[in-house]
Amino acid sequence: MKKLLCLVLAMCLLPLVAMAGSTDVLNTESELPIVKEPITLSIFGKQGAIHADWPTMDFFKEYQKMTGITLDFQQVPSQGYDENKGLMFASPDKLPDMLVVAGLSGTEIIKYGADGVLIPLEDLLPVYAPNYSALMEKYPDIEGRISAPDGHIYALAAIIAVNAARTEKIWCNTAWLEACNLEVPTTFEELEAVLAAFKSYDANGNGEADEIPIGASDLNSWFDTVVGMFGLQYQFGQELNLSEDGKTLSSWLISDEFKEVLQWSNKMYEAGYLDPDIFTQEYAKFNAKMSGQMMGIFFNQADDAFDSTNYIGIAPMHGKSDKIYIQSGPVGRDMGTFAITCDCEYPEAALRWVDYLFSEEGSYFMRYGIEGKTWTRDENGYPVYVDGILNNPNGSGPTIAQFTIWPGGGSPQYLNDRNCIAVCSPTTQAAQAALDPYMDYLLYAAPLFDADTNERLQILDTDISTYANSCAARMIRGEMSFDEWDTYVKTLNDMGLDEWVSIYQERLNSYLD
Repeated sequence: MKKLLCLVLAMCLLPLVAMAGSTDVLNTESELPIVKEPITLSIFGKQGAIHADWPTMDFFKEYQKMTGITLDFQQVPSQGYDENKGLMFASPDKLPDMLVVAGLSGTEIIKYGADGVLIPLEDLLPVYAPNYSALMEKYPDIEGRISAPDGHIYALAAIIAVNAARTEKIWCNTAWLEACNLEVPTTFEELEAVLAAFKSYDANGNGEADEIPIGASDLNSWFDTVVGMFGLQYQFGQELNLSEDGKTLSSWLISDEFKEVLQWSNKMYEAGYLDPDIFTQEYAKFNAKMSGQMMGIFFNQADDAFDSTNYIGIAPMHGKSDKIYIQSGPVGRDMGTFAITCDCEYPEAALRWVDYLFSEEGSYFMRYGIEGKTWTRDENGYPVYVDGILNNPNGSGPTIAQFTIWPGGGSPQYLNDRNCIAVCSPTTQAAQAALDPYMDYLLYAAPLFDADTNERLQILDTDISTYANSCAARMIRGEMSFDEWDTYVKTLNDMGLDEWVSIYQERLNSYLD
């Protein structure tokens, strides 16, 4: 009955909500406070393990004063959150007005949107969310990322507009280069010469050449960076290339280029250059290698896990393809960070509430807290944390999480190159500069699919990725001959590779129509 009532409201009553007076409470566009007279909105979301209690946070206390909107907090600890979220949706009681740090999966967005539990936002966004709408216009891939197959937008994503937060950097140990009397490599031939020198270099002085010439956290991280140097992309977040005319997708899992990637990786493995742990290690072990300066070259998003004094970010290697691509995460990240339910009496006010956080000043407030208390401005007017935050012995993330909600991810945040210092140090941003020339190409983000399509994709993904990853690892280690390539290709085709590609092709066609 609850679903039926919500669906009726979404279809019939929501277009008339202004007539019901919900917009009468609003002040003029972009004005704070948001409302003329105080209102209360209930807020449901995931309280991260490092978060302070939400009602005690400076962010929430100050924002209630700024907006005129009192919050009825229904935050749930991260442990057991998914279970509590399911219970919330199933409850016959009134739903919370806003879902914030909601952690909504694609399946949940589609299901509860279609049921009318989450209201469609696309018609409200241009009027009541001008900041978010402007960012959608600036970064067109956001719309494809958050739009459901029925064309509606039921939930918003965080917007990560700074490149340095979305790529794996190629870090190179300059102290090792200097000791080996070598320059930064720019080609595969030069890279192999550097790796050979690193293999025989006793960096820690223990009498053994036990340093690792080149490494990655795991096999997927290795491919994420390396395949782009062979002209391969990750369209829709998958092993898909887009044709030059932008109309056709193809899987590179069975391409000659990927075979060449595997052959070169096998060469690095057999020579003892490639860290053999990439097939099995936990990230904690890789983290220890970074902090212990045990690798000459490795891939990682930022330098927060290691002392980068002797490291620089370098460009991808040339020599394998005329076109080189750097894989990037989507601008619209953390789908399902914010949604409004059908029980919200003031959806326009709720949308205005979140939209301020996507303005320049609002993004400072979300990420830095109260100006004059936890941050000040530099000579350019950009925010700078006060002393004792980024250098806090308890860690910057847990420290910031005492006064605002973004640490831990999943919040409705706008990250750009003016407010990103906590996650992108100057060294990380300098490393990104070496990658930027290889990011100027059309890259589609992973889309939302309807329940039936998503279920079919999961089956195909499981079979295809399990087999492809297993064969790739075995070929790199020399346990599977490249003479078996035709069998590998046939097996993937028999598993439904064409069908898998066709699902993404159909979504691409919908964008092009």
